[in-house]
Amino acid sequence: MKTPNKVRKRKLEPSSTPKDVPYCESPSKVSKSDQTGVFIPGNHEAEMCYGGEADLHKHVTACTKNPGHKGFIPLKDFNTNCLPSRYHDDDLMYETIKTLAALTVQVKTKFTSLQRPEFYPGTQVPYPCYKDRGSHVMRLGTGRVWIAYKCTESDRKTCRCAKCQVSATPSKVWGQVHMMTATHVVFDDSEARQTRCVLGFDDNKSPMVSLDGWEVGWVDIEGDRCLLRYVTCDLELVDELDKMCEHFYELSRDVRDKYTRFVDVDKLTVIVSHPHGCPKQVSVGRWTHKHERGSIIRYWYTTCTCPGSSGACVYRLGHDRWFYHHPHSGSNSEGNYSGEYWD
Repeated sequence: MKTPNKVRKRKLEPSSTPKDVPYCESPSKVSKSDQTGVFIPGNHEAEMCYGGEADLHKHVTACTKNPGHKGFIPLKDFNTNCLPSRYHDDDLMYETIKTLAALTVQVKTKFTSLQRPEFYPGTQVPYPCYKDRGSHVMRLGTGRVWIAYKCTESDRKTCRCAKCQVSATPSKVWGQVHMMTATHVVFDDSEARQTRCVLGFDDNKSPMVSLDGWEVGWVDIEGDRCLLRYVTCDLELVDELDKMCEHFYELSRDVRDKYTRFVDVDKLTVIVSHPHGCPKQVSVGRWTHKHERGSIIRYWYTTCTCPGSSGACVYRLGHDRWFYHHPHSGSNSEGNYSGEYWD
């Protein structure tokens, strides 16, 4: 990937080693009320930078959500020994999680929409960033590339990337990259147009690519899911992401087929995210219970998260549909929880 703008070096301290990673072996029992009761939102986990990006180091060291950050594994240190013993020496599971990591992106938003509601739908719980409406406070989250494809002149459009918008000859062959995140990270088109997606931020020395936002494809406020559309003339990047998405879906199907009988035993749940705007971190845990609203479900899990993890894909063992993406949403008295999606 191409080299992007310079990124301030940050790291979670102390760094975790595989033997330090907690994995809950005994899930709590799930009652009927846990599954069907009323969901009350807790704290969102977008990282707010009121003093700009220079604040991030302070946020890492002063973090009260996960002091010490022992549940996070830097991507370069991740291996199958970080997983439960059943998956040790399993190249399939390792490649699946590494491919998920390759599709994981940092999301930087520099505007807060005037259209944000005061409360979550049907509640008196304050909606994130309502008081920041109209401001240019930086907000950081995580997302996952969902799909990438080429567009041609036959689509009767030309490229809308920043370069082509000021060009007398905008490209007639271009690409779209769709990315999933949480709605409280990016709410609508006014925020999407001032949102940057950073791919390849694996560590402070890795080459990265930045894409500027174009628009939202759709948003689900109650389910806390958002689809963002990015445009680019970098057709090589589009091809690479397209192949990577297909590879991830194939790997997920293979994992499901191999471990079907253990899906509801291990309840393995993995998240790759950018906590506190830092390079990619892997966290491993298990889902504990769920909340059902009609045909869609929200999950709770022991997998570690921090501010900046909002929007990250919550990967659960055994689920392989190509459109599958429960975004990490926040935490409340029951633990860390996802946004909603069909199961």
